[in-house]
Amino acid sequence: MAAEVMEKSVQTSEGGSAEPLEPGSGVPIRRQSSSAVIPISAMLALTGGVLQGYANGTTHAVIASMIFLVLGYLAVRLIFPHGKAEHRAYLLTYGIGVFVGGLAQCYSTAAFGEVQSFVDANTFFSVLFDRPPYYTWDDLENLWLDGKPAGGGAPLAVLLWQWGYHIRLLMGLDFGIYFGVMMNAVVMGGAAAITVRTARELFGDDAWRLRRVGTLFALCGLFILFGAILIRDCFTTFVNSLVLWGIVRWLVNPTSSSAMRAGLLTAVSAAAMMYLRSRTVVMFGVFWMLGAACWFLKQRFDFRRGLALVSAVLVLLYGSTYILSYFQVSIELQSKHMDQYVGVMERDAQEDSLGMRLVVNQPLPVRLIAGTGYLMIFPVPLWAGIKSGSGEYHLIKAYHAFYQLFTLPLVLAGFIAVYRKWARGGAHSMAMVFLTLYLAVNVLAVVATSLEQRHVAQFMPAFMILAAVPDTRIRAEWNRVCGIAFGWYVLLVVIHLAWAIAVFGR
Repeated sequence: MAAEVMEKSVQTSEGGSAEPLEPGSGVPIRRQSSSAVIPISAMLALTGGVLQGYANGTTHAVIASMIFLVLGYLAVRLIFPHGKAEHRAYLLTYGIGVFVGGLAQCYSTAAFGEVQSFVDANTFFSVLFDRPPYYTWDDLENLWLDGKPAGGGAPLAVLLWQWGYHIRLLMGLDFGIYFGVMMNAVVMGGAAAITVRTARELFGDDAWRLRRVGTLFALCGLFILFGAILIRDCFTTFVNSLVLWGIVRWLVNPTSSSAMRAGLLTAVSAAAMMYLRSRTVVMFGVFWMLGAACWFLKQRFDFRRGLALVSAVLVLLYGSTYILSYFQVSIELQSKHMDQYVGVMERDAQEDSLGMRLVVNQPLPVRLIAGTGYLMIFPVPLWAGIKSGSGEYHLIKAYHAFYQLFTLPLVLAGFIAVYRKWARGGAHSMAMVFLTLYLAVNVLAVVATSLEQRHVAQFMPAFMILAAVPDTRIRAEWNRVCGIAFGWYVLLVVIHLAWAIAVFGR
């Protein structure tokens, strides 16, 4: 598919000598190298800085783009000193985010007369100030402006941006939305590095697969959106990537230290998520239930697992009241936000539209099935977001529709490969099973609540890793992916024909 071709072009540009993927595989791969990615990402960041500087009316955006590039790269190198694939993922993701951010701001300035036209971006920027006094934490939580909290439901995101803008003031850089957007690009670059490190836990030093994960992350339309527009989703994606990394690392190497590290990452992430997108905090408990189940089934039943089972039963009995309250909160949040987003959809669509009739207005069991398919093929038609008057937000999402069109067959093949690996009892098979369950459960949770594709994206690091599971250098795997792709494209053609008949056949 197209993602395969794009990835190979990046690999070819970097060069490197061939070596076997694993002993006895006989499959050549290239060594990891970030030498060519450094100038490529620098050029993307520099060009994006020029474009954002033009839109914001300042040359300081160019300086900021280079500062963020270097500081972010040094931070990733400090955390993952020997992870060249992680370094590469950061550089590509950051460079593309800044570049597309520049394109988006120039487009919005020309089309709408404002640097960014997306409502959420302007709402967040309106509470960020050039200099003190700034809104306090109490203000961000409790002060209401125009019927909404000053923090926009994400006070932590606003606080982080405001800290960044204060540092900008100390550096003597001009005020503008460009600075917050570049902060987002750095955060998404960090999430890319963590995602590649999560893949390394599963694949080891498999350079080919690690490069694929990094490339798919950097080219993902929704991740580009989070790095190119001033919205909070970059932070929620980063936080969820931390939790996923911690649990996968624990499942691969189930020691007390890895369990404590994963628990600490989850606790910190849950605390952060309470002030970023509070309704999704309940999912962290679900992730650990899935992880615990996969750990329990990982090996044969022994004394340690027997002790863990008895302990779990005792904990469930002792904490049954709290657990029931937890699920009650989950159900209440699901109902509240489902009603909220249905209201939004009804305002944006005709009540008798296909989407409302076939997905939104269906009972929950039908909605879960139909909504999952809806998110996989969203939008219908694929070019729906490309039209006169579309904002930069919708244009980037329109690109993502085509990205998903070409990458989904890899993910579907990844599901099959994980099942086959689990059936054979391969290394880290239960950790990969957890990855598939993690992605499936989160998709269903979004379908049950918002049906907003952007909300699925914070869990999509698992999507990238699953897409790297099938080894398309092996002919049998390549044929399997091509077969899935053929069936997928036929289905899309049928759906678009049905859409055309429904719209034009009246």
